[in-house]
Amino acid sequence: MEAKRVTFSNVGTIEQNPADNRAPIGIPSLDKIIEGGLARGDTIIIAGQPGTGKTTLGLQFLVHGATKCGENGVYASVIESGEKLKRNARRFGWDLDRLEKENKIQLVSLQSTMKAGVSTALETVLESLHNVNAKRLVFDSLSALMTAFESTAEARSFLHIMLKFLEAAGCTTMMISEVPWGKQQLSTNFEEFLGDGLIVLDATFDNSRVRRRIYIPKMRGTEHRLEGYDYYITREGFQLAPTPIPPDKIR
Repeated sequence: MEAKRVTFSNVGTIEQNPADNRAPIGIPSLDKIIEGGLARGDTIIIAGQPGTGKTTLGLQFLVHGATKCGENGVYASVIESGEKLKRNARRFGWDLDRLEKENKIQLVSLQSTMKAGVSTALETVLESLHNVNAKRLVFDSLSALMTAFESTAEARSFLHIMLKFLEAAGCTTMMISEVPWGKQQLSTNFEEFLGDGLIVLDATFDNSRVRRRIYIPKMRGTEHRLEGYDYYITREGFQLAPTPIPPDKIR
């Protein structure tokens, strides 16, 4: 695949207060177990099967940043249109239309851009970050992005470069990765090694119902719990159970 030079000199940098080095996700019980939020500027992989709430978690992260923390954000999606994201967000009371008009959140559809190549798609994302001086980014999804490459080595190399660009842009980033049903690993089995953290959303059948659990196997520079937690998707969004699952209840 022909490489295209990607620049990020125009992407706004973030002035950080050294005493405020955490970006709260906006879910109090989750933020509590990761020292108040994600380390600013880090890239976190959000992995899970279809229907586990990855998109909801990403939107909640952006909306909380834009409305409560003064941090603008970009949701860049290879698979979801902006209108569908807005429709789904309204179910939780999140008005993405208003936040877009206020230049607090920008929704970027990469469906057509990807046809021009992944480098062009990355340039589009970086331009969007600059447009709203974004401090938060959700990229949906790594799994779809990886299909554009002919080999795992090529994908890994590009993803490494992409993460370096995002680090230079100064954004706290969530990258969504799909885990197929019945599988226990990420789609390419290397994304988790490149990100600064890994949050796994898991869904299993338990007594004829789906039980959702969250695990945090990796979070660099952060003391975090290794136990699983039940979580729920309510009318207010993504919510975590206040106590971990007892070890003898995990199957």
